[in-house]
Amino acid sequence: MIIDFHTHTFPDKIAGSVIGKLQRLSRSRPFTNATNDGLRRSMEQAGIDLSILLPVMTNAGQVHKLNDLAARINERWQETGLLSFGGMHPDVENYKEALNHVTELGLKGIKIHPAYQGADFDDIRYLRIIDKASELGLIVLTHAGWDIGIPGHNYCDTGHVQHVMQEVGPDRLVLAHMGGWQDWKAVGEELAGLPLYFDTSFSTGDIVPAPGTTRTPEESHNMNREQFIHLVRKLGTDRILFATDCPWSDQAESLRFVRSCGFSQQELADILGNNAQKLLDI
Repeated sequence: MIIDFHTHTFPDKIAGSVIGKLQRLSRSRPFTNATNDGLRRSMEQAGIDLSILLPVMTNAGQVHKLNDLAARINERWQETGLLSFGGMHPDVENYKEALNHVTELGLKGIKIHPAYQGADFDDIRYLRIIDKASELGLIVLTHAGWDIGIPGHNYCDTGHVQHVMQEVGPDRLVLAHMGGWQDWKAVGEELAGLPLYFDTSFSTGDIVPAPGTTRTPEESHNMNREQFIHLVRKLGTDRILFATDCPWSDQAESLRFVRSCGFSQQELADILGNNAQKLLDI
């Protein structure tokens, strides 16, 4: 089974406006229309069996509504190939109640996004959320590293991650973007050996600019093949989860990139699906 551990979609009515806004902020091209149907077409073309949807809560008032929506999506996940996580926001009034609701809905985990939520990853509010989520057996996936659309402050750098591990010690924490977007040298030096998972989303190859925008050479590249292989070896293939950040990366191209890196058949199987299946318990 090939699993994409990091994707995003939006309800059909707002997908166009949301993806347009994000495209302008990031100056990068989307590869689907950001709807569930668009993602499923991409999955079929790429040969991906299951995609994990990651809702991003930009305000506390969205938490219960979007988590309920995630649960409705999951009623048909074995048919659609779409399995949604829930989400959490640091300003939610009763985080314990909200997280209990996540487990009651049967969701496998939660997504948090420090940059979009305006708080550093080791903020006490996140520490409490991560601690309670871990107690409940939930996976916690966080955006890690710089955000392409929010320059100026890194809300989840390797220091923040180390602090969270020291204070809370979660055992099912996934760091998106190979541990820290555009901060991969520090990830290899400071996070290798820690009991963390790393998804490969939006971390490899060239960044395709949105129509009508330009990017400097420094802004146009993620890790090349040599850099990616080196980081995977440092972190361990048993800790890597294939992911794309679709619609912001092409699923088929991302899959081709990983397959071209010379990993053994067992290592490739682990990265592309086995590790995720174990973590998701499916």
